[in-house]
Amino acid sequence: MRLRFSALAAATLLLVAAPSDADAQKVKKSRDRLTNAEIMTSALKDQALLAAIRALKPQFLEAPRGVRSLGGGMQMPLVVYVDGIKAAGVDVLHNIRAKEVHEVRYLDPAKSQNEYGITANGGALQIKLIQRAITEGKKP
Repeated sequence: MRLRFSALAAATLLLVAAPSDADAQKVKKSRDRLTNAEIMTSALKDQALLAAIRALKPQFLEAPRGVRSLGGGMQMPLVVYVDGIKAAGVDVLHNIRAKEVHEVRYLDPAKSQNEYGITANGGALQIKLIQRAITEGKKP
């Protein structure tokens, strides 16, 4: 009797403690996204966006996995789009203040290549500034 109760209690605990698929999906989505709320709660809100990304989401700036594989094609650098306009490169992140950003999304090489073409096969950062978010009717 005591063994059954222990087994039932352990099974109940596992069901309650196990993360749901919805929780896992939220974590996965936030891995590819940096929001204004995350930036504003950090000490880096008054610095350049590049410093904020390096501290909060450094994986955005790292080379994608598999780049050094044999027979792979040439890997292009990370492409940056600010409000839908292609920027000159990652150096543009020095000129944007972190607190001016509504959202930064990272697209892995496959997604960026599908969306922006072969020149974006190194991944892409989509940056939406607060002014643009307000004109589109989104709350910053």
